Amino acid sequence: MATDFDRPRTPWWKNLKLTPAMGVAVAVLIAGTAIGWYLRNAQLQPTNNGPTEGSLRVNLNTATLTELETIPGIGATLAKQIVAHRPYTSIDQLVAIRGIGTSSVEKLRPYVKVDGEAEKLR
Repeated sequence: MATDFDRPRTPWWKNLKLTPAMGVAVAVLIAGTAIGWYLRNAQLQPTNNGPTEGSLRVNLNTATLTELETIPGIGATLAKQIVAHRPYTSIDQLVAIRGIGTSSVEKLRPYVKVDGEAEKLR
């Protein structure tokens, strides 16, 4: 009489039986991941090519949190960090803030300055 010990050992994954339901589940998982990736990347794309009429150009050294939050890409957290790193002598000093890199500085450049009063862009 043969026992389980007499059979040759095969890896456990070779004994799995695939069913159509498992194939559908895998397809849905892959599709969901792809759609999530696409939507995440679509949200990261800039929606405009520059400052719009009525946008503010604010002084990094004197702007309030509310004024800083009007800048595209700057939320409450980054606004607080900008205020905490004052004073600025150059816009390029923004790279010292976590979450702002050199490409972000270039996108922010039309909206910020380091001297003078806030002004509306035309």
